[in-house]
Amino acid sequence: MSQPAAPLAQDGLDSAPPAPQTVDETGMTREFLLELILKVMYRRGAETVSAVCGVIRISPGIVSDLFEMLREERLIQTLGSLRADVRAEMRYELTDMGRLRAMEAAGRMDYAGPCPVTLEQFRGVVAAQSVKDHRIGRDKLEAAFAKLVTPEGVLDRLGPAVNSGRSILLYGPPGNGKSSYAHALSVAMEGGINVPYSILVDGELISVFDPALHRMIPEEDPWTPRDLLESGAPDLRYALCVRPAVVTGAELTTDMLDLRFNATSRTYQAPVHMKAVNGVLIMDDLGRQKQTPQALINRLIVPMEEGVDYLSLQSGMSFQIPFDTLMILSTNIPPAQLMDAAGLRRIYYKIMIERPSQADFIEIFRRVCKARKLETSPEAERYITDVLYPQSGLDFAAYHAVYVVDQSIASCDFHGVPRVLRPDFMSDAWSNLSVIEDA
Repeated sequence: MSQPAAPLAQDGLDSAPPAPQTVDETGMTREFLLELILKVMYRRGAETVSAVCGVIRISPGIVSDLFEMLREERLIQTLGSLRADVRAEMRYELTDMGRLRAMEAAGRMDYAGPCPVTLEQFRGVVAAQSVKDHRIGRDKLEAAFAKLVTPEGVLDRLGPAVNSGRSILLYGPPGNGKSSYAHALSVAMEGGINVPYSILVDGELISVFDPALHRMIPEEDPWTPRDLLESGAPDLRYALCVRPAVVTGAELTTDMLDLRFNATSRTYQAPVHMKAVNGVLIMDDLGRQKQTPQALINRLIVPMEEGVDYLSLQSGMSFQIPFDTLMILSTNIPPAQLMDAAGLRRIYYKIMIERPSQADFIEIFRRVCKARKLETSPEAERYITDVLYPQSGLDFAAYHAVYVVDQSIASCDFHGVPRVLRPDFMSDAWSNLSVIEDA
């Protein structure tokens, strides 16, 4: 995926809520924040207000007041200042009573990270940066697809589908770029959004930010506690990220659409579609999963129709989250064989990705050669179109170009000859496209 340009950050800043200035504005109880500080000091060895702010990401003013409460309750005690000057910052340590309280709190919820946001705050931020309000023009779509050869008219269908924010099904014969199209659409959707590190629901913590899926802007977070003192500072309980593109394939099951409880930390992990909120969820190779596509679509019918989903905690409490995600499905299987008419009706855009024409195939072949730094020639191109295709009876497919080029290079390297497109090596590569069954 391409690196984000500088303007992306502004998108997220426009929708970022201001940093809370009081305990009430955090949405957390005073008791929760006090125990979070104790756990940060216990687990991470933080000794100063700044160090704790650097972890829980709320303002020094709030944290200083909470430190004073902890000191009054004899849960922490002073160690002295870091430096012998007027800018010195006081150091603190846990008392025996404070360590005991921290261990008890960790036993209930072993979390010592950024302060969570409330479910209501999460919903508000998601609404402010909705995919349905994110518009892309033809120029941006063409830029995202610049490395792909697309049949005429395909971009004219993809553009409105993306701008609708509704589900998209890409279908057609295998090996013609459906997965590449889905990834290109996610690149076209890039922009800055705010992703909460975690949310708190009925006293239970749900981790949302995932460094494996969310790409921060900038990639190294340079903030300091002083940033929270500035007028209009953004709420740093959210990470400024590129709109996520979460890809699932044959491993997808309906269980991955539910909360996952960690019995050790006693916290929850958000499901894949919650981590993809305000971004793109790609369901690749639909029909290859252990569960039927019908079962997966049945699980997602309500979210796709109503724009919300319902999750449940172990306590049995059910709550509503926004389903604000551009969902892209790709399959090689005819859609009518995957799901019933009711399921197909819930997928608003169904776009067939056809086999390339001969002219498009030659352009794909040339681009593959260029990417591999291999010179092509009219003779090599004609050998494919006039000899190999007629002899095999195969139809044009985009992936054939990669087969021929990569396997020709491998043959050249094995035989110790210059990397050129030789007919014998090209023919050998072509034979690997299919197998001949014994009579």
